[in-house]
Amino acid sequence: MIGSINHDLVDRFTLGHFAIGIASQVAGATFGQSVAIAVLWEFLERPLKVTVPGMFPHPSQDTFRNAAADVVAWAAGYYLAGLRVA
Repeated sequence: MIGSINHDLVDRFTLGHFAIGIASQVAGATFGQSVAIAVLWEFLERPLKVTVPGMFPHPSQDTFRNAAADVVAWAAGYYLAGLRVA
């Protein structure tokens, strides 16, 4: 079951981070670039939620574990998109 928005390890936005990881692979980003963007987003998201809360459907602040899981989901999407089926 998906948890509390922005607080539990996995929430309904985790799948979106996974999808963006896939998109970054398809766009040709390196793994390092993709993960750097994911981490940068998590750092920028916090002040954006304070200054422009209307930009977010749920402007509550992410817990550390939620933000970390979002980065892992992003990286997993990138990695899985790069796998080739034999």
